[in-house]
Amino acid sequence: MSSKAKCEVCDKEVNPSGLKKHMLTHVPQSEWPHSCALCGKRMQARQDVAKHLKTKVHANDNVPLEGTQEWNDLLYHDKQGNCEPPKKKQRVLPQTFAHEPEVIDLDESNQVPEDATWEEENYEAYNEYYDLNTGYKMPVIQFGTYKLKGIDCYNSCISALQIGYRGFDTASIYDNEELVGKAVKEFTNREELFIQTKLWRSYQGADPKTGKPKCDAELKKSLRKLGLDYIDLWLLHWPGPGRHLNYPPVKQGMTRPKTVIPDNENTKVPTDWGPEMRLQTWKFMAKHVGEKVGSIGVCNFSVRQLQELLDYCEEESLQIPAVVQNECHPLLQGTQVRELCKSYGIVFQAYASLGAGSLGLLENPSVVKIATNLGVTPSQVLLRWAFQHECAVVPKSVNPERQRCNIDIFNFELPKEAMEELNRLETAEKGQNTMVGWLREHDPDFY
Repeated sequence: MSSKAKCEVCDKEVNPSGLKKHMLTHVPQSEWPHSCALCGKRMQARQDVAKHLKTKVHANDNVPLEGTQEWNDLLYHDKQGNCEPPKKKQRVLPQTFAHEPEVIDLDESNQVPEDATWEEENYEAYNEYYDLNTGYKMPVIQFGTYKLKGIDCYNSCISALQIGYRGFDTASIYDNEELVGKAVKEFTNREELFIQTKLWRSYQGADPKTGKPKCDAELKKSLRKLGLDYIDLWLLHWPGPGRHLNYPPVKQGMTRPKTVIPDNENTKVPTDWGPEMRLQTWKFMAKHVGEKVGSIGVCNFSVRQLQELLDYCEEESLQIPAVVQNECHPLLQGTQVRELCKSYGIVFQAYASLGAGSLGLLENPSVVKIATNLGVTPSQVLLRWAFQHECAVVPKSVNPERQRCNIDIFNFELPKEAMEELNRLETAEKGQNTMVGWLREHDPDFY
């Protein structure tokens, strides 16, 4: 029995979830159900309106922040000119820099002790810095923004600034560069900030028609969204190709090897991707260093891929990576990559330092015991473990109390016994580079 649904107009078989949108292809655009309140352009779906409002078409139209009442008024504008907001409205919070904004708690697993207090009203956290091989300094602890959207992203960045974070990690694929940019504009001294973003994997190589590097336009787009003249660090997000329409290459899971989905080879973006293309893309990215970019680096590279890139840089007289950002925590420690980075003077930056819900790192008995003995939180133990392994980190929380906890790791030290106990928690296979970060992807070394 076919799982497809048949269009009554053209008899084409489509997925049931896409039938309604397909039917609109047989209707004049003037009759499409949704429209942009600013320019009147008609669209098929509400999601199309949301994407349209974020494009450069309305870059000068002062489009409100996603999640605010004003945003809802634009998004839920029907073809009669009425506004039909969703039944459940998100509470809109004051967006002033003078007072710390109240934020919605989305990070319940990161527990804060009940007796935790912050005595100073104008609390500003202490941070340390690593020296990059390009001569710049990078904060050891930056504020991560993965999966943060709308008003929550803006409020979280504002509270992070007030607490003392001076570094922000975002990416073009996170779809929140504009919100991060709006927040950092509230801070007057740009020179004190360290902003890093990432080039998405689909934009490797050169345009086959013009021969121009695809990354050039993406850098301009990131700078425009962030509202900045330059970024401090630009990272290549993934060593492999993108996927057409987010088609996953493997079935979801943490085990290796992963089961390849049929027709995987036909979904690559760029379609002509090969390992040499990531080297070519690095060369393209390196041309921007010193102009719009302070330093460049890579994410999710295996030892083999990183060594290959380092050899290429030597052959071509190119800048080597200043930073390598990979998943790293006690369950997946990335020892080989970290050691290679250290030998070349590259800063290793850990993401997913607190693990994820499925890993249960914050509830791990060893982590909880060490935290209790030292009078700190489990998240502080995990971040301090990373710091004592000479890693930079990018923790995320929308809760200001937890944001303070996450940056407050420099006034205690994990004893040797605690470090050894946490080191024994490793469950990753030799050479494994991701565990929870890319569940629907091959391990990076596949590429």
